[in-house]
Amino acid sequence: MRWLHWNPTRADILGILFALVLVYLCAFIAVRFPLFRQPTGFGPDWDCHRMPKGDPVCTKRLDR
Repeated sequence: MRWLHWNPTRADILGILFALVLVYLCAFIAVRFPLFRQPTGFGPDWDCHRMPKGDPVCTKRLDR
């Protein structure tokens, strides 16, 4: 049986490292900042928060 002999070049190693850093960065952002503010259509005077189960809860800000 012949095995594939791969001799990685510098470009191959840099490409793999770049891909790993990109995957790590995406995973870090998804875990660290999971609740990005998404447009809800209510306007800027409403605060909507996602709940672990069920629909989001939206409350209107009080003017002070």
